[in-house]
Amino acid sequence: MWRRRALALGFTFSLLLAGCRPRGETVTASPARPLSETLAAHTPELMKLPGVVGTAESRLDDGSPCILVLVVRLTPDLRRSIPKAIEGWPVKIEETGEIRAMPDSGG
Repeated sequence: MWRRRALALGFTFSLLLAGCRPRGETVTASPARPLSETLAAHTPELMKLPGVVGTAESRLDDGSPCILVLVVRLTPDLRRSIPKAIEGWPVKIEETGEIRAMPDSGG
């Protein structure tokens, strides 16, 4: 009987430890909605951050899809303000400098 309790306690303890992660590490769950919908829903709030000049769909180095946040200059404050993941989609930040619209060349 005591062995069964010890095993159950050990199993419970290992489950608790498995759930612990270092602070700041993100857990990427399966996204609930498509990347394009997630991006459309969160772009307005991302664009309110000073220094953010755009968002887009992109890919990580391993080819998996992600949300791309374009910034004029990547500062420590901006890095802290932009989440590492949004609704399960990883976020990549790219420093682009100023982005300006081209003059209309249509005639």
